[in-house]
Amino acid sequence: MKFLIPISIIFASFVTPIVPLLAVMLSAVLIDTMLGIYTTIKVNGKGSFKSHLLFNIVIKLAFYLSTIMLSHGVSIAFFEKVLFGITDFLPKIITAVWLYIEIKSMDETSMKLGNRSFFVIVKEFIGKLKSLKADVNEIKKDE
Repeated sequence: MKFLIPISIIFASFVTPIVPLLAVMLSAVLIDTMLGIYTTIKVNGKGSFKSHLLFNIVIKLAFYLSTIMLSHGVSIAFFEKVLFGITDFLPKIITAVWLYIEIKSMDETSMKLGNRSFFVIVKEFIGKLKSLKADVNEIKKDE
């Protein structure tokens, strides 16, 4: 019991720099879960929702958050938190990979509802921005 406070302080000081990464990951998993529940009920009805499947969220979150913390520890131990000139590079890369997986999962769930893929929408948006930029550059040349 007398070691609880020092251990808590050590853990808090270790985790504090990566709290935003952990929060983003937690948010992405929760959004994906809510979207999945909504889609299941919308497509298959209320009877198709099984609460025992929600236990997978615990496993997924434990895996995601622990690998982010582990990569933070590796970053501190081996690279003094800086790799390629970027602070906490490893945890950021690991978080980005897990976020891509969650975003892809949300995209697939959204497509089950009949929506277009996020990635197709973003690609079209970027194409429109390029076209707009070309038009603006053409107007500047004319002036």
